[in-house]
Amino acid sequence: MKIPLAAALLLLVAASAAFGFDSRTQGIIDQYKPGKLIRLADVAHLMAASERWCYLEQDGTCSWSDIYLDVGKSGAEFEIGNAWNEDVDIAFTDRGEFRDGRYICETGTDWVPNMRATRRSDGNVIGGRELAQLKSEIADLRSEDSQDCFDYVYTSADAENQTITLTQRQYINDVHETGKDTEVTVHFDAVAAQALTYRW
Repeated sequence: MKIPLAAALLLLVAASAAFGFDSRTQGIIDQYKPGKLIRLADVAHLMAASERWCYLEQDGTCSWSDIYLDVGKSGAEFEIGNAWNEDVDIAFTDRGEFRDGRYICETGTDWVPNMRATRRSDGNVIGGRELAQLKSEIADLRSEDSQDCFDYVYTSADAENQTITLTQRQYINDVHETGKDTEVTVHFDAVAAQALTYRW
């Protein structure tokens, strides 16, 4: 059976999307060598174009992850998720500020009120008094948080799996904390990103 031309073109576009990056993302990949600092404008594009940033990925699990919800000129809004303990996963919406064409910095936003929690065993939502108690515990710990900044160094790309690997570098009081350098796998495939889970 012959496939109509329009259908064939749609299949070609779908296949291209399934096995490659958009043109700007590919341009970023082509531009950087491993170990090179990525300009913030390019980081912002990766945030907006990607599905999920998975930190310290191992066998389909993340230590924590970011999903970028809105990326603008001055900063980005994103959902952070991680395992809070062996029984509970949490997620909350936070905001970072872009600085000096290089960094995304924490703003001190109080994200505890918008925090959500689910049970790791079955994915059921936690609410009521149990959620209120969890928020209270986390709010007490947050009082000691510093407002840190981060930049990103290019590592590699995998076109088949639609991932880019970066190193996130953390700055506390403008000092690079080398012991906090963290590998992050940036996922562009929605199905693969959705399948990731959190590791405790």
